[in-house]
Amino acid sequence: MALFGHEELAGIVFWATLVGIAGALASVVFRAGIRLCIRVFSGYWPYSEHGSGLVDVAVRLPWWHRAIMPVVGGLLAGGILLLLRRRFVSSQAADYIEAVNVSDGRIGFRASILKSLGSMLTIASGGSIGREGSMVQLAAMLGSRIGQLARAPVPRLRLMVACGVAAGIAAAYNAPISGALFTSEIVLGSMSMESFVPLVISSVISNATLSRVVHVSPVFTVPHVTVANNWELVFYILLGVLLGHIAPPFLALLDFSKAQFVKLKLPVYFQLALGGLGVGLISVFVPEVWGNGYSVVSHMLLGDVIGWSLLVILLAKVVATASTVGSGGVGGVLTPSLFIGTAVGTLFGGALHWLMPRLISQPVAFGVIGMGGFLAATTQAPLTSILMIFEMTVDYNVVLPLMLTCVTAYFTAKVYRHGNSVYTATLAQAIVAEHGDDWRVRTVQPLIKPAPVVVARETPLAEVFDRLARRPVRRVYVTDGEELVAWFRPREVHERLQKGEISWDAPAGSVAAPVNEALAPEMSLTEALDAFLREKARTLPVTPGQWRYTLLGEVARDDVLLAIRDRLTVTQ
Repeated sequence: MALFGHEELAGIVFWATLVGIAGALASVVFRAGIRLCIRVFSGYWPYSEHGSGLVDVAVRLPWWHRAIMPVVGGLLAGGILLLLRRRFVSSQAADYIEAVNVSDGRIGFRASILKSLGSMLTIASGGSIGREGSMVQLAAMLGSRIGQLARAPVPRLRLMVACGVAAGIAAAYNAPISGALFTSEIVLGSMSMESFVPLVISSVISNATLSRVVHVSPVFTVPHVTVANNWELVFYILLGVLLGHIAPPFLALLDFSKAQFVKLKLPVYFQLALGGLGVGLISVFVPEVWGNGYSVVSHMLLGDVIGWSLLVILLAKVVATASTVGSGGVGGVLTPSLFIGTAVGTLFGGALHWLMPRLISQPVAFGVIGMGGFLAATTQAPLTSILMIFEMTVDYNVVLPLMLTCVTAYFTAKVYRHGNSVYTATLAQAIVAEHGDDWRVRTVQPLIKPAPVVVARETPLAEVFDRLARRPVRRVYVTDGEELVAWFRPREVHERLQKGEISWDAPAGSVAAPVNEALAPEMSLTEALDAFLREKARTLPVTPGQWRYTLLGEVARDDVLLAIRDRLTVTQ
C-alpha cells in the first residue's frame, strides 16, 4: 500500500526540504558548541591555520592537562545524563532507530537536547567518540517535531524522522548520497522510491544549506588511488577478509567494556569520569586518541604515520574508544570505525609493500579502502560504505577495490556476528549464556531483570526515598504481601512531596496507581511491544500471569525492541 498519494507529493517534498534545512543548522550549532567547549576546557580554539582539530589541541597541552581534561568532561556529562534520567523521563522514543521502526515517530525534545549536551562535553574534553551520533539525533528529533507540527500521521511522521537522519549524516560527512542510503539501508532496513525520494531531498538540502552557512571542506585529505595491476585486487580481497575478522572482536570489546562498567554500579557521573580517566592516561603518551581523529586519519592517508608508531596509535585508539563507549559516553562509533579501518588498511598495505615493493606501488591506498571495509563490517551496510568512501574521495579508481573489500568484509563479519551490527544492542551475550546458540528471543523470558525497588503498601514514603537516594529508577513497585498491586513514578511523587501535597509519612500505597498492564514470561515479543505501546511505558512489570500475581521482575522496552531487531536480522 502506498505511503502517500500523488496529491501529497508536493507536501512531503516541502516538509522534507524543511527537515533538511533544520538538520544542517542543528549540525552547525552542535559543531560551534563543541568548539566553544574545547576553548573552555583547554584555553585553545580547536581550529587555526596551524592546527587541524582536537588532537592538535591535545599536543599543545601539558601532560597533566591531557590526563585530567577527559575526567572533568566525563563528570559534567554524567551530571547532565543523571539529570536526564531523574527529571526528564518520557514515554517518547529516545532513539531515532526506535522511533522509525516500531514507535510512533515521536522523539523527546528535552531528552535529545540533554543527551546532545552530554555528548558535546564528552567529545570536547577528549572522549574517543564521534560527533555524528548527536548530529543525527538532533536532526532526527527536529524531523519528528516538524512532522508533529504538520500533524503528520504515524507512517509519515516516521518518514520525517528518517529524513532527519539522512540530513544529519549528510551534514556530518559532507556526503548527501550516503546520508540517504544510510537511512534506507540501516535505519529503514529496506528501500522504496516512496521513502527514498524524500530522503534524498533532505540529504541534498542539508548538504547545500551547510555549504551556504559554513565553508564545507572534505572530511579527510585523501590521496589519489591507483591500482597498478589486476593482481593487486587479490590483496584487497584479503584486506576485506582481515577486516571482517577484526570487526567482531572490536564490537565484542565494546560490549565487554559496557558490561564491566555496569558491574561497578557507580553513579553515572563517576562512571563517565572513570572512562575519561582511561582516555586521559592513554593520551598522556598517545595524544592522537582524542576526539574523532579526523586529522590523524588524514595524516595516515598522506603516509605521515607509518610502521610501529601507527600500530601503537591504533591499539591506543581501540582501548580509548572502548573506555569512552563502555563508560556510557554519548556519541557515534561510525568515525572511530573509519579510524580503525584506515589504520589497519595502512598497516596491511605497508607490510605488503615491504614484502613486494614492485607489486604494491601505493600502500596508503589500502588505508583508503580499509576505511570502507571496516565500516561495512561493523555496520553490516556495504552499499552505504562503498558510496560514503566514494563521496569522500571523489575518485572513481577506488570503486573496484572498494567494492571487493567492502563486500568481503561484510560477509566475513556476518559469519561471526550473524548480521548483528554496531547499531544493534548487545543482548546476544546474555541470551547466549542462558539459551546457547539459539539466541533469537521469542518470548520476554530471557529479558527479565530484577525489579529495582519493591516496597510494601504500608511503607512510609520517607523510607522509600531513603532507599532511592543512590539509584534513580523509573518505577517503584508496591506489593501486598507477595502480590503486586500498584506502582508509582518516584519523580512525580517527589514533586508532590516538595509542594506539600502529600506527607512524607504517607504510605506508599496511597500514592500508587493500580497495575493496568503486566507482561508474562511466555508472552511473545510482539505482544509485549503492543503492551508497551498501549501503556506508553519504558518498563513494565512481569508476573506469572497478566493480572495481580507475584512480581517476577521487569522488562525494558528498549530490550524488547532490540531483541526484535536481532530476530529480524538473523531471519533475513
